Amino acid sequence: MAGEDMNRVMIEKMVQLFRKYVYFEEERFYYLCPIYVLLTHVYDGVFDELPYLQIYGPKGTGKSRLGDIFAGLCLNPISSSEISTPFLYRSVDRNPIGIGATFIIDEADDLSNPKQHNPLLRILRSGYRRTGNVGRCNPNLEAVQFHTFCPKILINQSGLTDQALESRTIPIPMIKSPVRLEKFRFSKAEKEFKEVKDLIGPFSDEHRDIITDLYNSFQGIEGLSDREDEIWTPIIIIAEVLDTGFVEPHIKEDMRKLARKVVFQRKIKQLVENRDAQILESTRVYIDETNPLDSSGLYVGEGLWRFIKDRCGIPDLKLEAVSRTLNRYNIIKGVKRLRLGKEIKDQEIEVQRSCYLIDRAKLASLTEEYHEGGEIL
Repeated sequence: MAGEDMNRVMIEKMVQLFRKYVYFEEERFYYLCPIYVLLTHVYDGVFDELPYLQIYGPKGTGKSRLGDIFAGLCLNPISSSEISTPFLYRSVDRNPIGIGATFIIDEADDLSNPKQHNPLLRILRSGYRRTGNVGRCNPNLEAVQFHTFCPKILINQSGLTDQALESRTIPIPMIKSPVRLEKFRFSKAEKEFKEVKDLIGPFSDEHRDIITDLYNSFQGIEGLSDREDEIWTPIIIIAEVLDTGFVEPHIKEDMRKLARKVVFQRKIKQLVENRDAQILESTRVYIDETNPLDSSGLYVGEGLWRFIKDRCGIPDLKLEAVSRTLNRYNIIKGVKRLRLGKEIKDQEIEVQRSCYLIDRAKLASLTEEYHEGGEIL
C-alpha cells in the first residue's frame, strides 16, 4: 500500500474510533483529535511550540473516556487524576530528546479555581515551548533545570480561568451525546488502539523530515495573533501532510476554519468577561441602530447608557462609567449640552441633556472582532 493510501487509512481509522466512543457537537473535532495524536508522535525535535488540549464539560459528557482514547493512542502517555509538580517535570525530563511523552491530567479542577495558589500553573504555562523548563535545587543544593516541554491534555468540568494557560490551549467543550454511543472498555479497545498505532509508527518515521521542512518554511496563518499562530501551526502542518492521501483534500482547510472559529469564540468570551469591551461593542451596535441627532453625529448620552445597561444585563451600570470608558479610549470627540425632550412621569418636558459626538472610525477599529456581524466559520 502506498504511503498516501496508508495515511488515509490511518486517519479514517482514528476518526471512526473517536466517533464510536465520543460525541462532538463540532464535527471538525473528529479530525483535530487524530491530528493531536500524531502530533504527540512527531513533536519532539521538530516543533518549537505546541498546543495543549483543554477538554471540559459537565459530568457524563465523555471527558474521561476521551482521555482514555488519547491514552491508548498518544506517544508514551502519562495519565493521572492528580499530578504533583515534581512528578510532572521529572517525568518529562526523564524522556530523552526525540522520544517525548504525553501528559493527560484528568479531574484537573484545581486549574479552574482562580483563588487557589497552584504552582502547577507556572510549569504548564512554560511547557508548551521547547525552551520551557523549571529550576530546582538537588539534595546537594546544586541548581538543576528540568525540561517541561511536551503535549498535555487537561480535563476538568469548568475549563480554565487562568488566561495565560488558556491561551496555550485548544478548547474542546463536551456535551451529552444525543445518540447512544458504544460502551467503552479499555481492554476491549486495546486491539483497535494497536491497529492504529501500527500505522502511526511508519507515518512518524516516513514524514518527520517532511513535517520539519514544512515547519521551517511555514509562513503563518492569516488573521491569527503570534500566540494563536504558534499553537495552531503544528496542527495545520500535520493536516497538510494528511491531505496528500485524499483525492479531494479537506483536512488542512477544515483545521484553518476551526482555528479561526476557536479564536473568534475566545475573543467573544473575553468580551463577555470584560466590561470595557461590552461598553465599546454595545456603543457600536447602538450607533448602527440609532439615528444621530444631526449630521455631526451627536447621540444622547442617557439613551446610550440605558441601551448598554439593558443589552449587557448590568443593572448597576452608571452613566458616568460609560462616559469614563468611552473617554479612556478617545471615542467621545466632544460633548454638548442641549435642551431636549424627556418623558418624566408621563409628561414630555424639555431638559438639558449631555450629547456625545462619537468617533465612529475609532470605535469601529476597536470593536471589529466583536461586532455581531463578525464571521464565525
